[in-house]
Amino acid sequence: MAQCYLASISTLKEILQSQATQQARYRVVAGQDMVTVIHYGPSGLLHQVAFPVAYVIPDVPEDEGTLILMVPTERSREWENFWVPVEKHLVSASTNPVA
Repeated sequence: MAQCYLASISTLKEILQSQATQQARYRVVAGQDMVTVIHYGPSGLLHQVAFPVAYVIPDVPEDEGTLILMVPTERSREWENFWVPVEKHLVSASTNPVA
């Protein structure tokens, strides 16, 4: 059974920002039901993957209050440069919570 994670859009953006390089940059696009991660390289679009919105906390800014269910899909697993660092960060954050 695959691990899944509940994370805010802001957490996902922080993880992806730390992974960005001159050769790879990421954009997070929030929709009503899905949040899409788009990976760009020097020649343009390389990959994209979407995760469902699991819950929206009322009266909290969108980046903090929109929680997405990050489940590794076949498509995101193929995109190893995305999922491996993201999952490593999420596992670390869930086992070492900030007090």
